[in-house]
Amino acid sequence: MIPRVLAVVVAVSAALVTLPSAASAAKPLYGVQGVPSFAAATPASIDQALDIAKSTNAKVVRIEALWSLLEPSTSGQRDPAELAALDHAINGAAQRGIKTLLMIDATPCWASSYADKGSCAAGAANTVKATRYPPSDVSKYVSFSAFLAQRYAANLAAFEIWNEPDQANELYWAGPNKIKGYVAMAKAVYPAVKQVAPKVPVLAGSFVGANGKWLQALYDAGLKGSYDALSVHFYDLPLSALTATRAVQKKNGDSKPMWLAEFGFTSCYSKGGPAYKIDHACNTRAGQAANLVDTLRAIQKVSWVKAAIVYTVYDQSDAYQFGLLTSSGVKKPSFNAVRDVFGGKKKAITKPKMKKLTAKRGRVTVKGTASQTEFYTLRAWVHGTLAYRATLRTDRFGAYSLKLPKQLGTSGLKVRLTGAWTGSVTRTR
Repeated sequence: MIPRVLAVVVAVSAALVTLPSAASAAKPLYGVQGVPSFAAATPASIDQALDIAKSTNAKVVRIEALWSLLEPSTSGQRDPAELAALDHAINGAAQRGIKTLLMIDATPCWASSYADKGSCAAGAANTVKATRYPPSDVSKYVSFSAFLAQRYAANLAAFEIWNEPDQANELYWAGPNKIKGYVAMAKAVYPAVKQVAPKVPVLAGSFVGANGKWLQALYDAGLKGSYDALSVHFYDLPLSALTATRAVQKKNGDSKPMWLAEFGFTSCYSKGGPAYKIDHACNTRAGQAANLVDTLRAIQKVSWVKAAIVYTVYDQSDAYQFGLLTSSGVKKPSFNAVRDVFGGKKKAITKPKMKKLTAKRGRVTVKGTASQTEFYTLRAWVHGTLAYRATLRTDRFGAYSLKLPKQLGTSGLKVRLTGAWTGSVTRTR
């Protein structure tokens, strides 16, 4: 008798293998990030990025407003040059038929809760250290948010409350009590923005964590009800991250939609180079394009993902080659791929494939290719009885390989690989 060997290769929530409903979902709102909005950027460079965004068929651009630059000295006193640059970016997008997803972060020194900020009188008062900390008085951020939301209401696709407060590098939200502080901010900002811009969706969360712990903590602290949609920033495995996050929402009785407000893949692959640079797998340029298509097309299957914003227009560094264009402006394969999907072309999703099951030394090896955007469930039946289950992901080239346990034998096998979003494939031996 074949022993029942049920195993898990990668620990992951069972929600990841729950198929999304094939609802008659409306096409998500597609867009890009990477349009500068600061005085240091010339009007010409802003226009150039906006022209690129338009050429991708984007309907939204995600624009960051740095509070530290716009109100550098005190509440209510705005820097004219910085405000003019932000005006140029948002109004320029509108002139091209593009709405803006506006996100405000970066606390000015005078408002920062950074304990060692000093008097804030020095010329370099708004240092990175000070801006990384949330405001000590959230009402100042609320006032500034309401000002910008009202100023740009007609041209906004949505308003996003801060950026990645859960990010481990603490580039955007440093210090203690992150959960409590962020929830307090969201609960204060939401009604203020809705009062001055009632038709503008307000996004909260803005998190990168895909395991559900951060979101659950937000619910426990009372976040629910202070947003029109959740903003999520998922890289590397965005489809599985979306599914897992939706499961946490359902557990907490939250039916609000999600905006995939940041996602992308870096094409930092070089022959003989490292598999990872900083914290992301290095894809080929072709792989980057395929992954973007897989994500953008797959979310069309559900009604609860309302938007997807590709990060970013230009490559930023050797490690962060997330751009649709190189830093020098050369279009990568991802540019055409994204343009086609944004424009409504039904580009093919990467379906899982499985090569012939091969046996060696009494063990069967399963090999094939699949999308890099999600986890897959592999099941094996022996003479009709489910005997093995594992969760796996592909490597950075979209390939997978797994040796089945020896006790399963080499005959009478049926093996199936299933992705919640990209389909399944079955082989027998």
